[in-house]
Amino acid sequence: MTLAIIFSASSLILCGFFFIYFQSYLRRKTGSRDVLKDYREEVNKLIAEIDSATERDAYLVEERIKSLKVILEELDKKIAVYVREFERRRSTETVYNALGRNLKPAAPPPDLLPQEAEKKTPPESPVREPEVRPLKERVAELAARGLSPDLIAARLKVSISEVELIIAIQDKIH
Repeated sequence: MTLAIIFSASSLILCGFFFIYFQSYLRRKTGSRDVLKDYREEVNKLIAEIDSATERDAYLVEERIKSLKVILEELDKKIAVYVREFERRRSTETVYNALGRNLKPAAPPPDLLPQEAEKKTPPESPVREPEVRPLKERVAELAARGLSPDLIAARLKVSISEVELIIAIQDKIH
């Protein structure tokens, strides 16, 4: 029996030791300091990830702003060219009008009646009405056919810079 008592006492001491050891182990692992330390490390990692994502996004926004500024500067230059060409064209029309050479087709003399004017026009060559579509539509149509700005300008009797500006604006819109 003494052997059984010794064995029981040693088992009880061993169980007590393991109980105390596991209790201290659980306190260390689940203690408030360790849990707070783990949470702080995790929060710091999240903050670092958010900072890097924010910096990347800010960089992308800055790059897009720079490219937008470049596009706006180019557009301002093209608008300035368009305004100069428009003023030049207006002054040319004014000079032609002052010289008595209107760029518009001449009207028939007022003494002719409409019936007589129709009789005087040969049926083989009908009078062509000038196109009333806006210039930008005509330029877009010719550009879609693959004509160069030089050919479009010559065909529509406008300056090359006007044609290039219209094409550039339409490219930016579409």
